[in-house]
Amino acid sequence: MSQFDVTMRLSAESARPRFCRIAVDGSRLTTWTWAEGRRPRETARDFASGDAAAEEFAAYRRKKLREGFAYVADAAQAARGAIVLDLKTPFRCTGGFDLSPDGKSIVVASFHDGTNHAQIYLIDVATNDRRLIHTETGQVGGRKPLPHAVLFDAAAEHIVYMLNGETRLMHLATGRTRTLASYMQFADAKYNPFRVRPQWDAARRRLLVFDRGDMVRVLDPEAKSVFETSSARMSFECWAGALSPSGRLLALCFSKGSRYDENNPREVEVEVWDIDRQELKHRFPLDDQPGAIGFNPTDTLLVTNSEFVAGPSAVDLETGELAWYCPDPRNSTRWARCHGWAYSPDGKTLAVGGRGDTLIVDAATRRHDPAFVRRDGEGGTGRTDIIRFSADQTLVASGGDNGRVIVRKL
Repeated sequence: MSQFDVTMRLSAESARPRFCRIAVDGSRLTTWTWAEGRRPRETARDFASGDAAAEEFAAYRRKKLREGFAYVADAAQAARGAIVLDLKTPFRCTGGFDLSPDGKSIVVASFHDGTNHAQIYLIDVATNDRRLIHTETGQVGGRKPLPHAVLFDAAAEHIVYMLNGETRLMHLATGRTRTLASYMQFADAKYNPFRVRPQWDAARRRLLVFDRGDMVRVLDPEAKSVFETSSARMSFECWAGALSPSGRLLALCFSKGSRYDENNPREVEVEVWDIDRQELKHRFPLDDQPGAIGFNPTDTLLVTNSEFVAGPSAVDLETGELAWYCPDPRNSTRWARCHGWAYSPDGKTLAVGGRGDTLIVDAATRRHDPAFVRRDGEGGTGRTDIIRFSADQTLVASGGDNGRVIVRKL
């Protein structure tokens, strides 16, 4: 017998919160809707089967998510793997999202197709309260303002966000904004803003940005440059970049050619720079063009997920040889499906974004935690390419290309 039951909350700045509850018991679906302090209105429908009722449950839940409702739960009382927030981001979430280090807020960067405006929202994890903090109405670099990234700083007092090729820093209390880096693709840089984006080290002290003239810069907490180098490499394109967790190493991935053209075969190589010594430490080829690159918690391995949506895997910085890969939980001889990945702050947990859900994996053994297997009726996050941990490692947030963001208890 199908049994699902969920209560969702819609918050508004100027009105009392509204709620809806959806429940399936066998082949009957019942909904309740009410405003805070008011009596619920109940509606019941019978279906031909429990499966049909379950399908309607999922459809109704998606509808309410699009309207701005979200499932919220008390994280302190939640069991490991339980959802504490499930929401649909406003409009098209092209710039992704970030979870504040204290786990209390989510920042979302969206694009409104109807108005051609970029918008940035703050969302309270405990209540689903939403606040629009910035709207970009004009063009950026001669183009509509498409957001590509949004990140909190260490104290959650500022956000870094990227519109087209322009990276900005905003003070949340005042709204004051300044530009940290800016380029125009095909005009003054080869960078593709869909590929190379600003990124923090683990402590959010150093920030990687990409600038005009194909320059790569690493900034300190005062936004002063501590390292810079050119990424211009003849016919190679700078495909991806990453800071190591310590902030001491910078990896740049370069690609040229095509895997579909035998007369112009694809070549991929990685450079690893020592930021403090201002020197190139390693250069080695990769077999596959990665979706993203990064490091393991000890700065000794380069971690990537391949363009074939598999991984993640790690190669030794000294030799370029494969050190390990994350197996599929259903077939250990195959690599896991991977659109994105992230380490927990202590480096003991690896989260792998798959199709619809996120695997939580022991970083040392690559064994999967069954508490994080997606359950019937929960829905998923599509191709899950963004994963964030809270600093105290009690929450993990995942989001993908369908606009869903799900926060779970660790």
